[in-house]
Amino acid sequence: MCATFAVFLAGVLWAACSGDAYVDVEQGPRCDSTAECDSERTGTQCIDGRCRCPEPEEVSCCEPGAREEEGDLCERACRSISECDATRCETARDCPKPIDARCGEAVCVAGVCRLALPEQLQNQRTGDCVTLRCDATGRVVAEPDDSDVFNDGNECTVDACAQGIGVHHPREAGRAEESSGRCDGRGNLVECLTDEHCGNLSSVACSQPGRCVPQWCVDGDFDAPFGETATDCGGSCDPCPAGQACLTLEDCYDQVCTAEKKCALSTCHDGVQNGVETDVDCGAPSCPACDPGKGCNSHESCKSGVCVDGVCRAATCGDGVMNGEEAGVDCGGRCAACPLYIDSVDIWHEGL
Repeated sequence: MCATFAVFLAGVLWAACSGDAYVDVEQGPRCDSTAECDSERTGTQCIDGRCRCPEPEEVSCCEPGAREEEGDLCERACRSISECDATRCETARDCPKPIDARCGEAVCVAGVCRLALPEQLQNQRTGDCVTLRCDATGRVVAEPDDSDVFNDGNECTVDACAQGIGVHHPREAGRAEESSGRCDGRGNLVECLTDEHCGNLSSVACSQPGRCVPQWCVDGDFDAPFGETATDCGGSCDPCPAGQACLTLEDCYDQVCTAEKKCALSTCHDGVQNGVETDVDCGAPSCPACDPGKGCNSHESCKSGVCVDGVCRAATCGDGVMNGEEAGVDCGGRCAACPLYIDSVDIWHEGL
C-alpha cells in the first residue's frame, strides 16, 4: 500500500498513489427483509442480507458528533457520506468488505475504515452497451455506454446502443457494403431488388424473396417440365415452404425434404442451419447455444455467453462473464481464486 495519500472532498474520499479511491463505509446489521431494518425510521432497506441505504452516495450513521456521546445507542439514519462519521478500526480485518468483491478491498487508514475502489473495473463484457463501475458502497453498478456496441454480424443492419440497450436497425434498401449482394430494407441480404439487378436477359426475373430466377418461376403456373416441384418453387426456382412437394432438400426453404417428399419445418436436430439458427442446429431460442467458433447474433447464442463479430468465443478469464468452469465472474476454475466474500454473482446475472 502506498505510504502517502491525498485527501479531498472534505476528507471523505481519499486517493491512493495507485489511483484507487478510498471511501468511508458502514456495515449494516444482517436482515432477511426490509421490515427488519425499521425503514421508516432509519431509511435503510434489506439489500444483500444487510440493512443498507438504497442510495449509492449514502450510508447509515449517527448524526455528526453523536457517536462519541452516545456510542451504539445513537439514532442511526441514512445520510450522505460527507455527513457521517467514519468507521473506526485498528486493522483492515475490522472493516466491512465491499458489497461486490470486484470493487477492491477494505483498508484501515489512520484508524478509519475505507474502501480502496478501482478507478475502472476490469473484465467488462464486450458489446453490452454498458460500463460497470463501483459506487461509494462497493457495489457494482451499470452505466449506459453508447460506445460499447454489439456487432450482430449482419451487414444489413446498423448496430447501435440506445440508453444502455443494443439496437439493430435495418439498413436502407440498396447495395450491401461488404459483399456483392443487396440489403432489402428489412435487415436481409438478398441477390436482387428489381429485375434489372439480374442483368438484361428477358428470361431472368427477381423473385419476391430477392433471387434471380428464370421467368417461369414467377408466372404463377406449376411448370413441372422445368423442374418445379410446386407452383413457382423447387428446382431452379425459390425453395418451397413447408408442406409443398420436393425431390431434394434444396427444393425446400428449410432444407428438409421428408421421406414422403414433402418440405418440413426446421428442427434443432435436422443437421442443417435453418430457421432462425445461427449455425447448424444451434443458436435459435429453442435450440442449444452454439460452441466456440460457430456463428452467432447475440451473446445468448453462445455457450460461453460471448459473441464477437458474429462468432462464438471460448470462455476466458477476462471476458466479464461467469462461464466455463468459473465459480464467479472471471474467477475460480482455471482462473484466479474467487475472493471468499464474493456475493454478487446473482446481481451480475440478474441486473447487469
